[in-house]
Amino acid sequence: MRVRTVKIVGLAAFAALQSLGCRDTTRPLSPTSIMSLASAEPAPLVPRIIAPQSTDPAIDWIPAVNPQFNHHFVWLDPDQESNGKLFVFMAGTGGRPRGYQLVQQEAARLGYRVIGLMYKNNVAVVDVCTGSPDPACSGNVRLEIIDGTDRSSLVDVNQANSIDNRLIKLLLYLDAQYESEGWSRFLKDGEPRWSRIVVGGHSQGAGQAALIGKIRRVHRVIMFSGPPDARVPGETDPWVSIGETPAAKYFALFHVRDHFAQGIRPNLSAFDMDRFGDPALAEAGESPYGGTHILVTDLEPQGGYGTPNPHQSSVVDTRTPLGPDGAPLLRDAWRYLLGPDDADDQVANDHALTGSTTPSREEGS
Repeated sequence: MRVRTVKIVGLAAFAALQSLGCRDTTRPLSPTSIMSLASAEPAPLVPRIIAPQSTDPAIDWIPAVNPQFNHHFVWLDPDQESNGKLFVFMAGTGGRPRGYQLVQQEAARLGYRVIGLMYKNNVAVVDVCTGSPDPACSGNVRLEIIDGTDRSSLVDVNQANSIDNRLIKLLLYLDAQYESEGWSRFLKDGEPRWSRIVVGGHSQGAGQAALIGKIRRVHRVIMFSGPPDARVPGETDPWVSIGETPAAKYFALFHVRDHFAQGIRPNLSAFDMDRFGDPALAEAGESPYGGTHILVTDLEPQGGYGTPNPHQSSVVDTRTPLGPDGAPLLRDAWRYLLGPDDADDQVANDHALTGSTTPSREEGS
């Protein structure tokens, strides 16, 4: 199968960096509407909807906007054999896991245990750091959101409300409530076992996933419409680079008309993703898309091309394009991003070729 690759051009027309594009503006989704959207599947999955406070009383942040939607979403497909991995998905600025149910369901159908993680995402990095004189602005904001260590006056995230604590306490809760489901495999000594975890997210959540991949060796990083960070136009922020997780584990999808594309595209290059091939048009080919790690789309979003629809169309339920049967048109692209893929074998083979028998800090433990 010949895969059509594309060069991203004309991005200046979409460069108005507005926080609106990161925010979850989706309409409420009832269980009935989700079943309709997923009507192409024989049996719609049902999430467990869990308030963060029920996993740890010290978690006290509740979003001021729509606080009734302050929930983690947890998924597994009882009819699908587990692949032994956990997919942790993080929403964009102001978003909720409930607005991204289609991709979470798709991951569950591939055998993942899935967590749509509710985290403290009320401050948009692109709002507070674009134009900042501090080169470390976005990195410090994002790190504080991850671990709760005070690094920036632009956010206020303590340890209890950090991504780390929220994920750990949810995994402990799930292990206690559903012991037979194997949630303990994703913990070691009370910490996440990152080598068994795929981290992903949309927009701001994509940036959080990418940075987690930099500071921890995770199984895979999946970035939808992000990271959008662009403190200085034409430059990448210092945190945007490969660290603990190799470039072979980074994958991305964004819309060519995304108004954040001038930030997103250089960031993906900074993660050394171009060495796997030019971006491929998701709707013009089939998996494995020539082995590229960057997919793009030009499918019309639900609601048309007005801002912020293209930015949200990569994965937000009410913006991602659907076929006549209600199935997401980007489903094959999502499946490719989620793997399994030759990249996993490639990394394993790289270790074998070097003759190394010593596992990483996380792997094999």
